[in-house]
Amino acid sequence: MTEIPVLSAGFGEGHNAAARAIVEALGRHPSGAFSGKLHDLFLDAYGAEKARSQRDSYIRVANRYPRLWGCLYGALDRLPLVRASLPFLRPVERELNRLLDAQQPPVVISAYPLYNYMMARRWSVADPARPRLITVVTDSISVNRAWHRAHSDWYITPNQATADVMIRQGVPAAKVLPFGFPVAARLAPRSSAVAGEARPRVLLMLNPGKRDAVELAAALSTLGLELVVTVGKDADFKAAVEQAVAGRAEVLGWTDRIPDLMLSSHLVISKAGGATTHECVAAGVPMVITQVIPGQEAGNGRLITEHGAGAYGLTPSAARAVVASAFANDWAVWKEWKRSVDGLGDARGAERIADLVAQSMEVAAR
Repeated sequence: MTEIPVLSAGFGEGHNAAARAIVEALGRHPSGAFSGKLHDLFLDAYGAEKARSQRDSYIRVANRYPRLWGCLYGALDRLPLVRASLPFLRPVERELNRLLDAQQPPVVISAYPLYNYMMARRWSVADPARPRLITVVTDSISVNRAWHRAHSDWYITPNQATADVMIRQGVPAAKVLPFGFPVAARLAPRSSAVAGEARPRVLLMLNPGKRDAVELAAALSTLGLELVVTVGKDADFKAAVEQAVAGRAEVLGWTDRIPDLMLSSHLVISKAGGATTHECVAAGVPMVITQVIPGQEAGNGRLITEHGAGAYGLTPSAARAVVASAFANDWAVWKEWKRSVDGLGDARGAERIADLVAQSMEVAAR
């Protein structure tokens, strides 16, 4: 059985979430011809402690200094900064070359664009030894050109709107495949929530980096919702949220139940992260967006709001008002959001990528 490398990095959960879903889909493909394995080459190159420090620095800058991050993101879009950074990332490139030498895979899947530049340094496009490269774009609409300045055979986008943006940026249309964001198979059933229940079920996914996160939980807990709040691994943050909601919500630390919680919820309230936004689309759950990091998350927010699948609630008071209005008047606003999100996508993105791998391997074997 051929093992397909799926390359990712911990700079934003969208990359890893997509990569995990792809590995899962490769393993269950009916051909049985291949499996997948996730490789975080930053982790391999630098070790867990330094890789975690790099990730935490990225998250800290994005959360605390959003304007600075927006400027950096814009510079990455306008200038070939990724290529210029490669000499400073030799350990990562060595790990990639070691992996490619050992496995000689026919196909490589990249959910993080840096690796494409390293592969371009190793092979010319015309080199017959070069594996086919599938790049999985993990953001919607506001697509940074860094995703496609280096060669890839195909670019998988979360939706047609994102594909259209990339084509306008100059990527050949034949290379851009709007397969949908890869999500876990557990989301395939889509949401079972229906209008008119006595208490709307709402999932609030809190980011401890958001300064008014505790206030947001407190505000929403007064609406009479069946509210579940996820807070991650920070015990002090969890305690503060529990005190703020005063028994009016269930507060969970780290949990692997997110897909199940989404599927049972009428509404998800969260920042516009790549993984969460596209998982809501795949699950058919409307979304209220409480935080947008400039750059990659701006397009995710536009995907939801411009397609009528939810709304912004960027302060605790605004979020509370938006949620209250969604369930007022016989749930009229929520019903419109639900109809819209149901038409935005599905949960089959990872399966379509696995089918593409199978087709590519069949062509290579002829």
